[in-house]
Amino acid sequence: MVSPNAPTKALIAAAFAITLAAAFPARAQGLFGPSPEPAEKRVSETIRTPYFQALLQNFVESVRKSGNPACLQAKALDDAALVARGQALFQRYGVQMTKLLDEGFDRAAYEAALRAAEGPDAAAEIERLKRDGDVMTLIALYRPAQLAGSADRIMEQFDRYVLIKRIKLYPVAPIARGETELTDHPSAAMRANPTQAAEAAVEQFVDEHPSPGIDRYLELLDAADGAMQKAIKKEVALKLGPTAYFAGVERDLAELCVGSR
Repeated sequence: MVSPNAPTKALIAAAFAITLAAAFPARAQGLFGPSPEPAEKRVSETIRTPYFQALLQNFVESVRKSGNPACLQAKALDDAALVARGQALFQRYGVQMTKLLDEGFDRAAYEAALRAAEGPDAAAEIERLKRDGDVMTLIALYRPAQLAGSADRIMEQFDRYVLIKRIKLYPVAPIARGETELTDHPSAAMRANPTQAAEAAVEQFVDEHPSPGIDRYLELLDAADGAMQKAIKKEVALKLGPTAYFAGVERDLAELCVGSR
């Protein structure tokens, strides 16, 4: 049990980083498995964020650095065109990735594991707590970090595919470029990343608004994470990875004058 009015920073960070993460990694399918929202909508919301738009500038820079200059000029692919094409590319393959991960989640197994861990009314209790004012504020405060995590996972899987398939393209994701928030001169993308600010806002809110409802909600999220791990279809999980998520993207990149090494 989480002690009332004394949620720890570690618990907050762990609970939200895992169970409120967007529906891309294998262990983070969303609080109740795949979101009821269509994959297209989920990915589109991520792409519209300022952080993802900053990552698209990384993509443009990478294409300029690695693509064939004569080809880019012949196709009149200026920066605005590359942003538009990149946005369409990541929407398409982000949806492909999301649907594959959704297919690997066994909702019945998740619900059974959650009931076993927290009782027959656990799912209903989570839904009720999500309507609590403090919990609603908590979720809203963390939402920018959730979407930033989604953006990072899309780009990181893309970079892995590019590496595996030996495509000649400089990395896009900050982590693959060696960029972190600890660098002396963070990149534009890192400056646009809202994660630290969102986590600080969550921590401050919890410290200033002690609430048994928040404590219980975080406790249930921890149980939900354990249940989700038991709900991943092993036969599907074995087939997941960047080569499945971004299968075929080399054709799109060829249209942007990016070829093989």
